[in-house]
Amino acid sequence: MLIRFTQSARKHKIGTTRVRHVLAHTTVAFTIPGGDGKAERTVWLGADHEGRVLEVMTINIDDGLLVIHAMDIRAKYRGRYDQATSCETERETNR
Repeated sequence: MLIRFTQSARKHKIGTTRVRHVLAHTTVAFTIPGGDGKAERTVWLGADHEGRVLEVMTINIDDGLLVIHAMDIRAKYRGRYDQATSCETERETNR
């Protein structure tokens, strides 16, 4: 799958390697409906290869994904990420 980056996706100085890692090893992903001329977006939450937790936003394009946003995770998504990681930890503990 092709992954492209907009210039605005680099606004917070998150490198493409970090973003690609989150997309490949995401903890949780969900869709935000489009509206007002905006395309439907997918939010990916996960840790990069160094454990830095990021939020990445993409839109689907014909040949893959277009990354439009990437930054350290904000409080508005932190609860969702923490809930997902605690569920993963529980599953691994109960094996």
